[in-house]
Amino acid sequence: MFGEGLNCSGSLTYNVVKLHIGCKVDNMNDIDKTVKQELGADGSYSGVEEEVFTPYPFDTGKISISNRKISLSNIIRRWDRDLIHAASIQRRENLWDIGRKSRLIESIMLKIPLPLFYAAETKNDHLFIVDGLQRLSAIKGFVLEKKYKLESLEFLRELNGMNFDEIPDQMQIRINETELDFAVIGSDSPPEVQRNIFKRLNTGGLPLTDQEIRNALYFGPVTELLEKLVETDAFKTAVDNSVNDSRMAAQELVLRFFAFMIFNINEYKKDDEMDSFLCDTMHIINKSLNQDLFAGYDNTISGNRIAAHCFDKNLEQKFLISMERASRLFLNCAFRITTPAKKALGKQRSPINKSLFELWSVLLAEMDENDFKILEKNKVQLYQHLDTEFENNNSLLRNHIGKDSLKVTGVKGRYEIINRIIRNTLKEGDK
Repeated sequence: MFGEGLNCSGSLTYNVVKLHIGCKVDNMNDIDKTVKQELGADGSYSGVEEEVFTPYPFDTGKISISNRKISLSNIIRRWDRDLIHAASIQRRENLWDIGRKSRLIESIMLKIPLPLFYAAETKNDHLFIVDGLQRLSAIKGFVLEKKYKLESLEFLRELNGMNFDEIPDQMQIRINETELDFAVIGSDSPPEVQRNIFKRLNTGGLPLTDQEIRNALYFGPVTELLEKLVETDAFKTAVDNSVNDSRMAAQELVLRFFAFMIFNINEYKKDDEMDSFLCDTMHIINKSLNQDLFAGYDNTISGNRIAAHCFDKNLEQKFLISMERASRLFLNCAFRITTPAKKALGKQRSPINKSLFELWSVLLAEMDENDFKILEKNKVQLYQHLDTEFENNNSLLRNHIGKDSLKVTGVKGRYEIINRIIRNTLKEGDK
């Protein structure tokens, strides 16, 4: 499919194409470690290039936070009525064993106050938990779901081996009447203010990434969709199984594709607004997939943007098509500064670049099938054009996908340059 004379010892020059096909490679070992990358949950490299971000200020008068005591019985009623939402943040899953969960329950029974919980509230009284997920999950698992029995208790050892229904009535009442302290960000706080507050709250240990915060605040069908798509063979092949998603680096890549498919590029209106751009996308997808639940969430749109397309299965299919095309066009160098030509000459692959992922995934998804076939046929010329841009330290494209990647000029500029390169390659293919 990619040319003649293909073998595992093949190489590529600009005149003769012999590309690596079906060769088993260590998907992370040949990544250039001199390029700064985001980190996974265990502190290892994620395989995605770190993006430069300068926070922009907001009106501090719009901060609305209230301290509230909510009884556990109230929390349980909210769970029953689907009024509490908590994202399953991957790097925190299964962090607590039964012993630690049991000792949390023991603390409640001993009337020891628990640390503060943080949540965001919507106008229709839904609570989205951002900090305290493990504690609430432990409580829910014991009281409501009866998932485990107590063990390794330090003081109430006589209760070891009991589930919630088996502990004394006095203790059941004490648990249900326990009041939890919440810091609740009000629904009148703009979304960008909410996210900034949570970033400030998450300063200890390993702070939440931007996508983890989005995942918590916009938890719903969209988070399930992103999690599903990063597990598809099409995505894994396109990124060559080299992205560590333990902190949602891969899911952010997929979200960027949908953002620029749903919104016209002109809806990216000001510098460094990628965060709100992506959050608005998550809101639109949630609303498209569950109109009843998210109908009252119009206040969460942060940029007064107008969607060019509604989310539907067609966009999901286009994503899979773009991943398949990226694999065919760039092999295991898709969405990287390193082209297959450079890799074949011995250059290490660069990490996945977020801007290049967003750019190429969108352009390939929207490309006419005939144009794609011409581009694929003339991919050596395409690599030449790209390498000319990437090797020039003064190249605008390098700036547009690097230090200026979040600026309006960077977002629009990279599309202009790559579109020009595609047009030139297609013209050369017609000769």
